[in-house]
Amino acid sequence: MEEQNVLLNISGCGILGVLRRWSAPKVRAEEAVSSIECVRYRGSKLGAGFAAYNLEHPNNGLYKVKAFVSTDDALQQVKNVLTEYAEGGVWELGFETPPSSKFMSWAAYVETSATSLRKAVDLVNHQLLYGGVKGRVYSWGRYVEVFKGVGYPLDVCQQYGLVEHGVEADMWVAHTRQPTNSPGVYPIWSHPFASHEWAIAHNGDISSFGANMEFIRHRGFSSFVGTDSELIAYLLDYLTNMQGMSVERAAAALVNPFEEDILSGAAGVGLEEYVAWRGAWLDGPFSVVAGYCDGEDVYMLAFADRSKFRPLVVGDDGERFYVASEEAEVRQLSEDAAVWTVRPGGVFLASMKKGLLISGRERHEAYVRRVVKPAPPEPVVDARGLSHSLVNSLVRKLYEGGAREVSVVNVNGHRYLGVNIPPGRTLKIYGTAGNCLANFNKHGEIIVYGSAQDDVGDAMYGGRVVIHGDARDVVGQALQGGEIFVRGSVGNRAAIQMREFRDSRPYLIVGGRADDYLGEYMAGGVVMVLGLDLLDVDECLVGRYMATGMVGGRIYVRGRVERWRVGLQPPKPDVVRYVRGLCLEGVVGEDVVRSFEAMQAITLEDVRRKLSGEALRRVSKLFTSKYHKELSFEVRRLDGRDLAVVEPSLRRYFNEFGLDRQLFDRLLREEFTVVGPGAKQAEKVQELQAEEG
Repeated sequence: MEEQNVLLNISGCGILGVLRRWSAPKVRAEEAVSSIECVRYRGSKLGAGFAAYNLEHPNNGLYKVKAFVSTDDALQQVKNVLTEYAEGGVWELGFETPPSSKFMSWAAYVETSATSLRKAVDLVNHQLLYGGVKGRVYSWGRYVEVFKGVGYPLDVCQQYGLVEHGVEADMWVAHTRQPTNSPGVYPIWSHPFASHEWAIAHNGDISSFGANMEFIRHRGFSSFVGTDSELIAYLLDYLTNMQGMSVERAAAALVNPFEEDILSGAAGVGLEEYVAWRGAWLDGPFSVVAGYCDGEDVYMLAFADRSKFRPLVVGDDGERFYVASEEAEVRQLSEDAAVWTVRPGGVFLASMKKGLLISGRERHEAYVRRVVKPAPPEPVVDARGLSHSLVNSLVRKLYEGGAREVSVVNVNGHRYLGVNIPPGRTLKIYGTAGNCLANFNKHGEIIVYGSAQDDVGDAMYGGRVVIHGDARDVVGQALQGGEIFVRGSVGNRAAIQMREFRDSRPYLIVGGRADDYLGEYMAGGVVMVLGLDLLDVDECLVGRYMATGMVGGRIYVRGRVERWRVGLQPPKPDVVRYVRGLCLEGVVGEDVVRSFEAMQAITLEDVRRKLSGEALRRVSKLFTSKYHKELSFEVRRLDGRDLAVVEPSLRRYFNEFGLDRQLFDRLLREEFTVVGPGAKQAEKVQELQAEEG
């Protein structure tokens, strides 16, 4: 990709994981490089790297230790400490990277125990950082080997000669870095970070950095490079290898689940365990991919923060498992892989020998939409190897030459497509559309034969987008006109800040399901979630916090949505504790406390139903916040007023996807959960629109 375009499209860090099944061939270095290079724009020149895992290693049980050193004195320090702690011997392998770099990578085999080597690594790293950055032991394992440096992924690959040396692995973890919490000018700050047999790549910012640092510092680790990402590797190593916690439980705890999930047993970790290790739990926006080997199997782990502020998708094609920031990374290696999003606070875990262990969400297969692509009509633009700006330029020239319809093939993560489509024109996209599809668009029609990545239709105010596959997070943000039709499912924060003005009413219709925060701060328009492939399944089609802060518009979800999923409720434990305090004061009885304890979640409607007088007045204050808005909430069949609003767009939706009339008729016989602003809030919005007019 052109350097100029990379600089203009900086994004968050990019992460990747690829794990083979036991019966499949090993993954070649060039495959890992080509995949992570698909999201080069997510990184910078300031760091990238790879971790390679091989269960059948050639080291005969020896540890391979790798260190960055800047001087002969620094190298001698590393040798002295390793020799002191080695219980067998130290066999030098020499330098791996060109001598022109400020920090050269040196490697050696060491015969010793994990306990002794952990002490040696911590000691020498403390010495190397004291009084200046002179070097760093950055990888020490029997089954894992890290290759990292300053540059883009391709640069680091070339520094180590991974392709030339024919490096293969059971699993690769890769990263392209956009520094946020450290300067990034030295390779010691690049990802992956490793500790023993763990290696991680991270996108995000850990706001619990101080607490995590104190936790790990008081448990024997004394040397840190100063970035929050490094702590994740240390925490996983400590919890699993030093405290004996299973990989599943360690990951479930690290995502820092909500308190009500812990108390209900839905978090995968108990309250006592959670409290005992609370200094280790992560907070802030993060998505993480991690590799681990216990000597018997190779594991690939991924997890996202509980609000899912960073993208994370996973995939499976029968031979390999994938973890990625963007679907394009998966499609670079596998056109046929099933790809789905990890839910907020979700954990994904796969094993080379045992296969898929944790999918990252309930019923993940319902979040996979496979697309049959028709033959593209002429004229055709082949996007393979082209930047998004060049693709858009070629499309624009075809429109200017009189073309009414243009097809773009071999699309794989190209961003900013479908911007300013002329009136009456159609753009057909074959492949995986990249982020920011149809942003600010106002005319024409865009049809995607495949899935679309994050941020479709941001601030779009006209035209139509038709996606035959799935769409990821933040679909229809600030959508203020036109239609977005998704045949599959959508991710987190769909239709946030959606709005309408006068006769301009936007529509988002989803054929599958939606994750958390659907319609957050929604101020207008119509959202429908249909679950067309789940008509015979009794399953809620949305996540948590639907319509949080909603002030306008209407949301229709087929089937029943539990009231506690709508809006932002205070945590159940807080409400129960407050009610118990009232019980101690004699304001309510013990039976009232027990009735609240027995509920899965507590809404304001529950409080109003169970309490009155002084108790109601005091407990109701817990539900007062800038996020809490009075909402109308009904579960019913659509009536004439609803059909007047939704039927024209719904019929267009069915026509676009070739769905039959019987399915349409059955859908209209189903019950819907209908959510909108409360009466007072609706009056305020109408008054504001009148003033603007």
